[in-house]
Amino acid sequence: MDYVELRISASDPAALELLYVDLEDMPVEAVEQDGNDLLAYIPADQWTGEVDFPLAASVAELTWTYRHIAHQNWNAVWESSFDPLSIGSELLIYAPFHQGVNPSDYRYAVQMVPKMAFGTGHHPTTYLMLECVLEANLKGAQVLDMGCGTAVLAIVALMHGAAQGVGIEIEPYAADNARELTELHGMADRLDIRTGDASQLAAHEQFDVVYANIHRNVLLADMPRYAQALKSGGRLHLSGFYRADAAAIRAAAEAAGLTFAAQHEREAWVAMTVEKPVN
Repeated sequence: MDYVELRISASDPAALELLYVDLEDMPVEAVEQDGNDLLAYIPADQWTGEVDFPLAASVAELTWTYRHIAHQNWNAVWESSFDPLSIGSELLIYAPFHQGVNPSDYRYAVQMVPKMAFGTGHHPTTYLMLECVLEANLKGAQVLDMGCGTAVLAIVALMHGAAQGVGIEIEPYAADNARELTELHGMADRLDIRTGDASQLAAHEQFDVVYANIHRNVLLADMPRYAQALKSGGRLHLSGFYRADAAAIRAAAEAAGLTFAAQHEREAWVAMTVEKPVN
């Protein structure tokens, strides 16, 4: 089967995550990120030439181009764009087709084919959040991964000592991919993947650690719910926003009763940690 590769560029890279939601209504089989562009692959016989990105277009100016590619080139194009990722000797993220990698050389190894999901670890925000996971003492912790994509944060957290986890992802294709990876790593009994947004959280649910690597506007809107989901003394790790947005994110967290703990940056992207005061 031939495919159409749809390349979408955004004036604000923060809009890329919203594109994943917009693409849900199109017959997209896979998505990958190329710098500040998003590449969506659609079977050629289902390509109509009509596109609509209402959510992403509300926060950024979008342009797009497309090209036809032969099926035999499809896998080669995708595979060549996803290199193995390592964080020191602590973590390896790799795909089954990667050659020359030895998972046993690392403390933790995550195998994945991300398909429609966001979260191979290559994006600066995912990398920053993975560092937060690896630096923490998570023994016996209950963790929540909001906007989980592949659920790589929750999967690594469980490898690193967390007892139970919940991953919530609004994109159905991505949530299905997260469930596949959860089963692949033998965590289906400890990691509950839910499709939807913060409304998927039960009123009584609370966690020791919450990871939220989502678009700035979602973080601002849902901050009170994240605070509610934290146990006393719990930590909330936030990313998905630029340095210029850090003040607004911190203000929203403090308005929700949380206190600033730390901030780290990578390529102008920020990961911020806030805490819920002990009662």
